[in-house]
Amino acid sequence: MPPFVRHAAVLFACFLAGCRAPAHMDARPLTLAATMADSVVTTPVAPGARLHRLVNTTLPWRAFVLEVDLTCSRLQALKGGATAVGRTTTSRLLAALPDDMDAIAAINADFFLFAPPGVPTNLHVERAVMLAGPGPKPVIFTDGRRVQIDSVIAHGRLTTNGGDLRLESWNRPAPTRVGIVDARWGVALDSLERRQVWRLDPLAGRGARAPGTAASLDGRYRVRPAVSADTLVFGDTLLVHLPPPRPGSPAPTMRAGDTVRIRLGLATARGPVRITDAVGGRPIVLADSTITRDVDTEGNAGFRNLNPRSAIGVNRARTRAWLAVIDGRQPGYSMGMTLRQVGELMQALGATHALNLDGGGSSALVLRSSGDTTVRVVNRPSDQTERPVGNALAVLSRCTGT
Repeated sequence: MPPFVRHAAVLFACFLAGCRAPAHMDARPLTLAATMADSVVTTPVAPGARLHRLVNTTLPWRAFVLEVDLTCSRLQALKGGATAVGRTTTSRLLAALPDDMDAIAAINADFFLFAPPGVPTNLHVERAVMLAGPGPKPVIFTDGRRVQIDSVIAHGRLTTNGGDLRLESWNRPAPTRVGIVDARWGVALDSLERRQVWRLDPLAGRGARAPGTAASLDGRYRVRPAVSADTLVFGDTLLVHLPPPRPGSPAPTMRAGDTVRIRLGLATARGPVRITDAVGGRPIVLADSTITRDVDTEGNAGFRNLNPRSAIGVNRARTRAWLAVIDGRQPGYSMGMTLRQVGELMQALGATHALNLDGGGSSALVLRSSGDTTVRVVNRPSDQTERPVGNALAVLSRCTGT
């Protein structure tokens, strides 16, 4: 698309979305108490986005905060592959986005496994496609309009000839839960999860959706016994894994040749949600403007104490976000923050809700120059070089300056 055409299209989209004039945000200086930061240097990054460089010389720590107007930007999860497996640097994930997506920044996101490498420990939904299913910890997600920080679960039913089974997991198999695995997962089931597994083949013309589309499944399938090769899932096939029957409970009834119906989606405690993008973290450090008790109980003492940190916060109206990276493990330059200090920083910035992301050597905030794929890491990672991570969260600009 020629630049002038894209410029006009973005302006029109901004008009429809009711974007505020980005210049207003850029004109307001960020002021923090002297006990929080000795100096604040602010530079514009893009319309509706600016970078704050914060320095505290006493502790010491250095933080880099990207403030984003969400009426002029949106958040998108980045994985860099077709399955939940794999690790890539945040820089490469951002640089790989097409120019016409107007990506301006990215921050590393969820904690991840080293074996299999790069599998996020919680939900990953990218452009309405779910790769990794929800775990027990909170996530930040958007339905395309509003950003939320909350816990998410798999929610659905598998209807068999013998009755309904409540589905308790999706692309997050566990030997004690009834769950579904599709091709987006990309991880072989282990021996415990394979104690009772059935393969489900989609019935043509019955409305079965492709795995992960719109982060939901709704269709009819034919049951057949799983064979030794069915440890990974391909195409539109599903695997359903069943736990051993609980004492005193009837065993789930499923037979080869049966037709079953799957209805499966995602939900919070308030009910089903349609998620377009999501990444995980832990813990929530700020809720309703209050620092949570989890900052003093999550993980071990080493995890809660001074470390390099990444975090994201939003205001109550969900019209503004702050993506923060705090360097650490570098004596004399920056020692990092505790979880409690991350919550205090987010409070000072104006957030009412905030989530801690993966930190340590994974912490990276990268910016991308408008009109090309050149990216730069603005912070100083503690590993000296940027670490490949499980996923990231990008900021895509929707408005232009005037």
